[in-house]
Amino acid sequence: MPAVLKIPVLILCLFVLLVPSIATPEEGEVRDMTEDMVLIPAGVFSQGCDQFGPQHGAPTHRVFLHAFMIDKYEVTNEQFEVLFPEHRLRRSKFSNCDRCPVSKVSWYEAADYCHIVGKALPSEAQWERAAGPGNGCDFPWGPTFEPDKNQARGGLKLKDNAAPVGSYPPNQHGIHDMAGNMWEWVGDWFSIDFYHLGDLYNPRGPSSGMMKVRRGGSWSDSVKAMATGYRDWSYPHSRGFNDIGFRCAITLIPEKR
Repeated sequence: MPAVLKIPVLILCLFVLLVPSIATPEEGEVRDMTEDMVLIPAGVFSQGCDQFGPQHGAPTHRVFLHAFMIDKYEVTNEQFEVLFPEHRLRRSKFSNCDRCPVSKVSWYEAADYCHIVGKALPSEAQWERAAGPGNGCDFPWGPTFEPDKNQARGGLKLKDNAAPVGSYPPNQHGIHDMAGNMWEWVGDWFSIDFYHLGDLYNPRGPSSGMMKVRRGGSWSDSVKAMATGYRDWSYPHSRGFNDIGFRCAITLIPEKR
């Protein structure tokens, strides 16, 4: 096992033993909260893409991240409604099936869901690290989007709808739908200036702001928006968005020696 993985894996094993299991009220099922999550090892990567300009991805900068885990799939309507059953009454007509990614949820509702299940929204840096091959100008699978190759749901401003989670092949980390299907809320406040701070260490974004960052593009947006380094933003109190969902993450902090 490479040395860089030893500490995160040991911490993960201890973490899995200590965290509470999650029971689904409808079925009484008890399951591990890390089920359907992927471990991303600690390391340095290049975040952003200069060609998207200062509002959407520039300048490119180096980021160091501790190891973390992130959901393989976007949170579905079915999962969200176990904790917030009233959401069924306001499901988006564009993402209406049980296994479709949940939408029409505010940033605060997404953050609450992740907190209740023992996780958190990923930071913007964590999201991008998990999404791509290390070049923010590329898509999760490489430099070009070819609709006839079944790469993702979106990128053509489709007048259609979202696909059930996992409908398209996973990226190199085994994670699905990091491009298209749904924009995804991340934890950070949006700021044009934040990327100009240079190399960053486990960044969590500005301490305050007006808008929250969303990542990944959607079934209803442009090809460019699906690139791993492209960022956009929305008002966090609104739960009227048909094309913004989310997934959750767990940060694994190494023990101090």
